[in-house]
Amino acid sequence: MHPLLRHWRFLSVGFLLVAFSAVGQTFVLSLFGGEWRATFGLSHGGLGLAYSAATLLSALLLIAAGHLVDRVALPLMIAGVVLGAALGSVALALSVGVPGLVLGFFLLRFFGQGLMTHTAQTAVARTFRQHRGKAVSLVAAGFPVAEAIAPILVVALAAALGWRTTWWLIAGLLVLLTGVLLALLGRHFPGRPSLEVDSSDEPAPWTRAQVLRDRRFYLILPALMGAPFIATAVFFHQVPLAESKGWTLAWLAASFPAFAAAHLVSLSFSGPLIDRLGARRLLPWHLTPLLLALLALALADGPWLAPLYLGLAGLGMGLANSLMGVIWVELYGSTHLGAIRALAQSAMIFSTAVAPVSVGLLLDGGWSMERVALLLAGMVVLASLLAWQGLRR
Repeated sequence: MHPLLRHWRFLSVGFLLVAFSAVGQTFVLSLFGGEWRATFGLSHGGLGLAYSAATLLSALLLIAAGHLVDRVALPLMIAGVVLGAALGSVALALSVGVPGLVLGFFLLRFFGQGLMTHTAQTAVARTFRQHRGKAVSLVAAGFPVAEAIAPILVVALAAALGWRTTWWLIAGLLVLLTGVLLALLGRHFPGRPSLEVDSSDEPAPWTRAQVLRDRRFYLILPALMGAPFIATAVFFHQVPLAESKGWTLAWLAASFPAFAAAHLVSLSFSGPLIDRLGARRLLPWHLTPLLLALLALALADGPWLAPLYLGLAGLGMGLANSLMGVIWVELYGSTHLGAIRALAQSAMIFSTAVAPVSVGLLLDGGWSMERVALLLAGMVVLASLLAWQGLRR
């Protein structure tokens, strides 16, 4: 039996953690923007500021907390992060002012977007070696599945029950999820002899302090931040993009399954590709689909462009999610993987906080979305060149 099939319970836990991290992702939280602006009397800028502040705080705290996955027993870590996200859902449901809203944002971004994905991908990358790329890709498939299902479900619940009741239901679902995950995990987690790991050579372990003194880390980080930065920047400003292209919002929304489908397809082939070629060889090239998507937005028009650009973006996100789970083990070993990966994860979260504000300022300054897309394409080329230079060392 294939090693991945033998450990389907462990991989299912990782998949569910990644999928349910949707409660802290922008593509779910942004759906409530209209209700929150109306309830708390916030402008678009005011809500964006509250969201960015909570996200930045989450990124900073993740640097300090990310090493816990190296030291805390996995069942306890899983229970803590999922229940923390449930607490964030309760905070949103109970919020009566902007401080409560910011608290809910912070808890969901820190535990949901941050630690749920960090815990899942770190545990899987540490456990599987020969088949690491495939294992990380299987777990990362939780992202496109959530992207396809969660928005539809959340919008329907909010329309039927209201936004506060929806967040109460999400909190209850997360509490139930905790029990399901612990039951699935059982005794099958890293550190127990019942879980076999593949054998292969691994670099000598680096500490986080050593990584911070390694020039390669800073040269490859922009490439790994590129996909989440670009996706957040463009998705957050979908309305001006649709207006500039003459698309209706209904057509743009109907084109999003192309993103989820391409994301899933990308994960299906990126894992075996990483296992065969190595993450270091692929990293400088993995932003190519996003580069093509940005050039298409900058240079073309027409309704056909919406599914094309979203499909290319989905391919790029799939490659990025797989590489993010593997590259740090290849470079720095698995002993301190949680602490090292937390640095990159916090940088990624920081980029998703900065992206909407920076692009918004450009749009306020009179830039078109086409010009913004060209700027982002230039950033992709620069980041890829830096990664190529860093991994030559």
